Amino acid sequence: MGLAMKLLDKSIAENPVDTKRIYVTGLSMGGFATWEILQREPGKFAAAIPVCGGGDPAFVGKLAKVPIWIFHGSADGTVPPKRSRDMVAALTTVGGHPVYTEYTGAGHDVWGQTYSDIKVWDWLFSYERK
Repeated sequence: MGLAMKLLDKSIAENPVDTKRIYVTGLSMGGFATWEILQREPGKFAAAIPVCGGGDPAFVGKLAKVPIWIFHGSADGTVPPKRSRDMVAALTTVGGHPVYTEYTGAGHDVWGQTYSDIKVWDWLFSYERK
């Protein structure tokens, strides 16, 4: 994760990047990485979309102001949907306003449904970091 952050910082420094419009998303292990990177540097991202992942609820206080839309399948046998539900509950407890979509009966591979939905991209790109 440290190397990924260094690469992101290098890309930002060397390219014309709108630093108010940096987003993070990932699926499965990348969903876990999305939570991890948010917990390490919550102020860097305008919004986030973790898909079929999970994070550490102990760190959600840092994330209460980050717009997050979480996706999971209710029948995910690889990463239990409880991992996302726990993050939603923890964020809500600290005053966050996460959006949560759980696809009824869907397994682990809900990223196709998620990333092919134009509403997801419209939501994501509507945010700017203040």
